[in-house]
Amino acid sequence: MDPQEDRAFLRQFSAVIVGFMLLTVALIFLARYMQPERAADANPSQAILAEQRIAPVGAVRSGEDGAAELAAAQAAVVESAPAGDVVVDGSAVYNGLCSACHAAGVAGAPIAGSEQMAARLQEKGIEGLVANAIGGLNAMPARGGNPMLTDEQIRAAVEFMLP
Repeated sequence: MDPQEDRAFLRQFSAVIVGFMLLTVALIFLARYMQPERAADANPSQAILAEQRIAPVGAVRSGEDGAAELAAAQAAVVESAPAGDVVVDGSAVYNGLCSACHAAGVAGAPIAGSEQMAARLQEKGIEGLVANAIGGLNAMPARGGNPMLTDEQIRAAVEFMLP
């Protein structure tokens, strides 16, 4: 090979490399021109929505402090209830909340109107059943999971479920 041919090859090769680099820079500027970056604070509601999506769903409460916090949270929910006459309808409470478990016996829940309910009534009495419904028992949360229910509504639902 001739040194003069080598120099010509290196010149052409260098020109091609420089051309590709210029093409790359031009394409970068073209892409930035066609799709400008958005300002971070262009839509503040997006940041709020993102915070809501990544916020923790619940909290862990344990010990005496946790019990106090839970009681305070439940009291706040009860206090935020709309004032007025509370309708005490056992069938409405049962159909709206209790039937989800007590219609099919989910997690050992006694089926409404069955011999299981009659046996528990004999064993604990109506007051014991109402106390269990208010405080929760086994898989059933306190007040069936609805802290807005009054004691009268719970009693009406328990009485509705009895045979």
